[in-house]
Amino acid sequence: MTRRDAFSELREPTFLRDEIEEPCRDAPALPERQDARQPLDLIPAVQPRKKRSRNWEQSHRSETVTYRGVPHESQKWIQEISEGLSVPRDEVVRAFLEFGVNQYRCGQLPFIAYPKAQRMTLFPAGEKTTLPSLPQRKETCNWLNEAFPMVSEKKRREKKKKGQAVPLRWEIRVTYRIPVPLKGEIRTIAEEHTLPVGEVVWFFIEHALAAFREGKLPLQPVPKMIGKTLFQDRG
Repeated sequence: MTRRDAFSELREPTFLRDEIEEPCRDAPALPERQDARQPLDLIPAVQPRKKRSRNWEQSHRSETVTYRGVPHESQKWIQEISEGLSVPRDEVVRAFLEFGVNQYRCGQLPFIAYPKAQRMTLFPAGEKTTLPSLPQRKETCNWLNEAFPMVSEKKRREKKKKGQAVPLRWEIRVTYRIPVPLKGEIRTIAEEHTLPVGEVVWFFIEHALAAFREGKLPLQPVPKMIGKTLFQDRG
């Protein structure tokens, strides 16, 4: 009995020179080897997010305007009216301002502009020279301190904090979006009477608000088509 070689399977088979290795016709063709996919390849790539179009904002940017001096109470009434009618706030403002402008142009809303108190100055006629410093007596200094007491910075800050809840009317700002011609009309009226534009806006809003309460300025909203639906009964 011949002894079996343990390393016969590891050795390459030798063929005769005249023999040519031919593939077996009956054996199925093996598929080509493909590269193994990595786990990261199974994760779908994140699609770049589409940027929101700002064309509408850019085309209506000229309609945005900020006014000073419209009290918070008037703004509150406008907001309540807009919520009650289910319309945007700026549409109520536009209706009020257009009503005030029309009333003014028709002569039914006269303007009575009162002169404001002017500030005092130590340099009239545009003089830039300073007054000479004169020696003052002790009695004069005491009188000035009593008449015009100097408030420390600490007390000034505390006083400002206490009165912080009640801002001055000219510090109140409000921004609306109204048509450009209406903005120009209001500015023109303000310049005719040398009045602040915000004060004219406030005057028109107060007048229109009173007319709305008396029923002289009816606001009748209508449905606005914003889209279509295939399921009308399902909301």
